[in-house]
Amino acid sequence: MQNYSDELAAFRKSQEDELTKDGGWLSVVGLYWLSEGDNALPPALRVLGKLVRQGETVRLYTPAGERRLLKPNSAEKLTQGSVTAQILQRGKRLGVRVYDSESPARKSFKGQHWYAPDESYKITADFHPYPQGKTLAITNVLGDTQPVPCPGYVTFPLNGRLCRLEAQGTPTGLFFNFRDLTSGKTTYPAGRFLDTEKPSNNKVVLDFNKAINPPCAFTEFATCPLPPPAGEKKSH
Repeated sequence: MQNYSDELAAFRKSQEDELTKDGGWLSVVGLYWLSEGDNALPPALRVLGKLVRQGETVRLYTPAGERRLLKPNSAEKLTQGSVTAQILQRGKRLGVRVYDSESPARKSFKGQHWYAPDESYKITADFHPYPQGKTLAITNVLGDTQPVPCPGYVTFPLNGRLCRLEAQGTPTGLFFNFRDLTSGKTTYPAGRFLDTEKPSNNKVVLDFNKAINPPCAFTEFATCPLPPPAGEKKSH
């Protein structure tokens, strides 16, 4: 049976592998928003043709006169040498995210920095489902806000205080987007991400040793969601 130290090491290696793989966040080199009508491709891909946006539809027009429909947020790619691009949609925006397997960030990456493991931050929390469900208004770094299903919240004691976090649902469990006293000091200012398994008997394990910085910590061309506003506001 794998001990906790080995489990944590394997998790952290998997995170580094995700960052450094072809198409990982360290390969991202650009994000271009499309206007209505004709749009030039990024310079490294311009030989492939041009993009034409009509409403929420994007097509590639090649120099040979061919037309190819490109679906936003799909696995479809445009490729030229080490450079690839995908169409993405964020709210009403349509854009082109560009990756380069030879990117300077990928080549110069020296590894992630982690806190020393502390099993006191592996916590079994109480899960409180919302019987009728709930929707959170989640805003991303672009200022776009969209409703996200919230199946419930968790509560847990930590350092003498009772804490509460709203959960977002995922196909495999729960997702938490949170800020704490480390935010902007030793961790990314906007907050961090934490995934868990599905609750069992209204209990869920939160392992804050596995909290990770969002993609925006590694590239300016990500569109990360921000933590939902919750709890007490500052005094006026």
